[in-house]
Amino acid sequence: MAEPTSLPFRAGHSLGFMVIGASLFDVLTKLKNDTRTFPKVDLTFSSETPLKTTIIVNLPGNGFRLRFDAPDQRLRLIEIVDFTRMPFTFKGGDLVPAQALPNGQSYLTYKKVYQLFGPTYPGEFIPLKDGSNTGLYVLSWPGVSVTFPIPVAAFTPNKDYAAMLTASAYPATAMAIYEGRFWPEIRKDLFTYSPMTPRSSSLIGRPKEGPADEVEHVNVYGAGRVELLRRSSSKTLILLSQTTPQDLITELGPPDAIMPRSRLSDDLPQKNINNNRGRPQAQRGSYGSTPSSYSSTNTDTYETDFDEDEETNGAEASRANEQQYYCYFEHGFDILLGPPTDISPLPRGSDETREAPQSNLTPIDGHLTVTQIIFHGNIPGSYPFNRHRRSRWSLNYIPYCEKPITSESLFPSFHQT
Repeated sequence: MAEPTSLPFRAGHSLGFMVIGASLFDVLTKLKNDTRTFPKVDLTFSSETPLKTTIIVNLPGNGFRLRFDAPDQRLRLIEIVDFTRMPFTFKGGDLVPAQALPNGQSYLTYKKVYQLFGPTYPGEFIPLKDGSNTGLYVLSWPGVSVTFPIPVAAFTPNKDYAAMLTASAYPATAMAIYEGRFWPEIRKDLFTYSPMTPRSSSLIGRPKEGPADEVEHVNVYGAGRVELLRRSSSKTLILLSQTTPQDLITELGPPDAIMPRSRLSDDLPQKNINNNRGRPQAQRGSYGSTPSSYSSTNTDTYETDFDEDEETNGAEASRANEQQYYCYFEHGFDILLGPPTDISPLPRGSDETREAPQSNLTPIDGHLTVTQIIFHGNIPGSYPFNRHRRSRWSLNYIPYCEKPITSESLFPSFHQT
């Protein structure tokens, strides 16, 4: 029988591959690609306010859960709630003795916690609302906190907490991993601050010649101008009917998949998309993992939309004027390439000095250029959920709006009847 997989954790940083700041797309993709270790993944979200309410990924068979903010869908909090479900390690040692796991008892006493993390400041006592005789005492260190059940009668505010926990507390029942100093200081801004680590685990410790820097935000200025704000590198400007596939690869790296548009007509009925015959086929890029694309119907839709095509390659497709999509799952958008086309003018009332860029390429030249960009919201419960990372954007050229329209704007806030 194979030994159960263990998960190492680092205070203020990660639990295994799940790094604070990682995107929901990145984490879910890896979890669903390892069903042996993670047999059950539950997703909790609000269907009424999906961009405001915290998203929770619960792994009951593994004893922990993950909390993501809703607007940016980034991992903010890791909570271990059952230390006996699987082995957790810290600095190479077991958090709970392996022989204790089958007994269902954590044995994570205050003495053991003190040996792991050292001394700290007094914690906070939280009485339970149901009038129970037991409350919770939370101790925190930079990047990690531990919760101990303790009898209400044993708690005295002025009593030395170390002596109190040693004498009266039960073994720890929960541990939280977060980015920041002590838990009382950071919890107010836990879901709003900007994490230090990137959304994609492939970018952690990225060398200069490694994967392209991630896109933080997209500004759409109209007249064919789209500005990509990068995490640490300079801005990238995309001009419709001017930017070429070579420009995209230089700035964004090779796409995760290439899909000829002719094999998936925009007008194709939904019932035909699920047919095995006539599936759109795509070419995967040279790096990155296949996204987990389990839709809200609990069916795997990835192969329906992006299937392997051994006959299609970038060089062959570039020779023709056939339109094709460059799919960037980890950036959260797809880019349509085709012959140069006319650019839509700016709306009335906008800055007329900013004219649409004029392309020096013509359709008969045989060049492919960017003609359309599709940004994905990755809304939980939607049909295409978790095919792409969530992309955040703003429209900065609508004259009648007091504030820019963003990826978080509600439709009634800018819709004019």
